[in-house]
Amino acid sequence: MTGLSYQAKAGDGFKKKMLKRTDHWFNTPQEVVSEMLALKEKMDLIYENKIKWEYDGKVTGTISKMNILKGYLRGDRRTKPFYLQILSVQSDDEVRDISPLEVNKLSENDEEMSKRVVSLLKNKSNK
Repeated sequence: MTGLSYQAKAGDGFKKKMLKRTDHWFNTPQEVVSEMLALKEKMDLIYENKIKWEYDGKVTGTISKMNILKGYLRGDRRTKPFYLQILSVQSDDEVRDISPLEVNKLSENDEEMSKRVVSLLKNKSNK
């Protein structure tokens, strides 16, 4: 059976490195959004919640590489941005049953954004 597999990816603009669990692909949009929000929470903890996330920005890109959220350290747009992405690929095999990272605390903005992203992924994968 052919279906989409998803992976969450986060970029640390300050350290200029990427955060993702390389071998972790998920079968559902809900799982990958949970993983993505957990990576965001990890960056927020590292930088003591000083990353100003742009929740009103557009979700851009294609289904294979969707740019979800961008943020800047202390809101300074001259710095390299932090970002959250979701990658997806067509997969013939069912992805191993891996649990996504869980978010400890979900803000209202995060909750709204996650609903929007899950809806977008579902709509795009049905086309």
